[in-house]
Amino acid sequence: MHGPLKFKYLGMIMALGLVFFSDAIQCQDTKSDPEGLPLNNRTPTWKEVVSIYRELAVNSANAAFFEVGSSDVGRPIHAMVIGKDGQEIKDLESFKTYRQSNPNRLGLLINNAIHPGEPCGVDASISWLRELLSDKSTLDELTATIDIVIIPMYNVGGALNRNCCTRTNQDGPEEYGFRGNARNLDLNRDFIKMDSKNAFAFAALFHAFAPNLFIDTHTTNGADYPYSMTLISTQHNKAGPVLGPFIQNTMEPFLYEFMAEQEQSMCPYVFSKGETPDDGLIGFLETPRYSTGYAVLFGCIGLTSEAHMLKPFSERVKATMSLIEGVVQFMKAHHDEILELKGLELDRCFLSDSLPVHWEHDVDRYNPITFNGFEARKEISNVTGDVRLKYDRTKTWTKEIPFYNQYNASQYALIPDHFVVPQAWRQVIERMQQNGVIMRRFENDTLINMEVTYIQGFRSTNKPYEGHHLNSFDSLEIRIEPVQIYAGDFIIESHQPAMRYIIEVLDPRGHDSFFRWNFFDSAMQQKEYYSAYVFEETAEEMLKLDDDLRMKFELELADNPELKEDGRAQLDWLYRASMHYEGSANRYPVFRSSQ
Repeated sequence: MHGPLKFKYLGMIMALGLVFFSDAIQCQDTKSDPEGLPLNNRTPTWKEVVSIYRELAVNSANAAFFEVGSSDVGRPIHAMVIGKDGQEIKDLESFKTYRQSNPNRLGLLINNAIHPGEPCGVDASISWLRELLSDKSTLDELTATIDIVIIPMYNVGGALNRNCCTRTNQDGPEEYGFRGNARNLDLNRDFIKMDSKNAFAFAALFHAFAPNLFIDTHTTNGADYPYSMTLISTQHNKAGPVLGPFIQNTMEPFLYEFMAEQEQSMCPYVFSKGETPDDGLIGFLETPRYSTGYAVLFGCIGLTSEAHMLKPFSERVKATMSLIEGVVQFMKAHHDEILELKGLELDRCFLSDSLPVHWEHDVDRYNPITFNGFEARKEISNVTGDVRLKYDRTKTWTKEIPFYNQYNASQYALIPDHFVVPQAWRQVIERMQQNGVIMRRFENDTLINMEVTYIQGFRSTNKPYEGHHLNSFDSLEIRIEPVQIYAGDFIIESHQPAMRYIIEVLDPRGHDSFFRWNFFDSAMQQKEYYSAYVFEETAEEMLKLDDDLRMKFELELADNPELKEDGRAQLDWLYRASMHYEGSANRYPVFRSSQ
């Protein structure tokens, strides 16, 4: 066998071998104890997980398992629905119809393996689901008023990229997925910029479901301490005056008490103020790039479970199971209140004249919490000879430490009646449409006086971050100017269910606005320039013919010594004052109208 034919058959043989090898790996047996917890320190592969969920759905009239969209690696993302009648649900569209027909049912969304190297939620969800579906009375009671959706593995590309070692120092499982997806994106930074297909699939499911609570399962590293589970709740100040007090005063106490009763004591996420937890913890501000920060833009309370990576895998799985059960019990106990609060939150945003778009940490305000810790000490490193930190697990302490979980709104956006986004910015339009923003198109070309924003002191980070560079600026200047609108441009009414999302992505001051994620960079760039040696004569003529301009120029020179010493800067000042300057550089291409 020679030439191209030889390589053709060789390629076929290699492909068949790879398929066989892949299937052989993915079909290994996963042993478990009666509770479903792993006995062999192994977490299932993506293929095994899909098979497990498919079998569970087939055997339960309360379950439906279907694809919600594609991942960047080309494999589907699935969802499992547990509700009163899984037979009604065949796909995303029928699920949306089901939810709209049952507006008084609460919804809980559980997302697993956004970071596949942190698979505690993958195993915990399977074990919890098996237990639920095997107990008909408990299942019937739950599904009478609550729908639950589980995403078995969200980051499919990362889940397929299995390895043993990238989660350095993590105590099991023996193999797991990789943090980055098929494009090496961290999907828990992608909920606003939506660079991944995964994010588009998630948004489709999220808005079809419209959940009331959301759990994103993770595993944390960092300091050492006795707790197997730590928790990030939607930051209560940022959640606002409706959801915030409920989170802080009702939900969190319930969950901490429930976990203690399960002998799974939990503490807030350990984001230490100092080198160790002794100095206190800082509340985490999950801005909309994160899943829970995204969810609250639509009135959904978010929870991030952070099992401690230094605890054995089976312990982390069990702690995650307990938290899932705690959230379910909380929803059952507070069904009517949770249902009412989401409506009140959406009404609050809808009726507001302004909304905060930026928060600053209050470094002086804190609440004391009781914390159990391991004693930390400094000693000389045997590797480097420098001083190193070491925790002593044989010596524990319990004391009150400060929890700095207060954030103040630092910037507010006045709510216009309408935004106008030109059709040229199609990436922005596509993302807003995927998130349920209602918009309509202009039928004719027209010229309208609108509020136009100019960015002052625009700058960008030097290094890319998650496929983008992040932007910042010094200040904004608002002018009323005529804006050319073209047929097909989009007009967006602010007062609609997605109002908070609209404000936080379109106001450039938002932590994760489209401006900050550099979607509008080309609008910041000046396109036309001048040749200095030719413009010299033009500038001289301008000063001769325009007394007002000459006076302004002289005053500027008197007030600005640096300008007086820089001839090119003086020419640039005059160029910007001339009829030749385009004037559109640094003009933010989202316009506002208030009548």
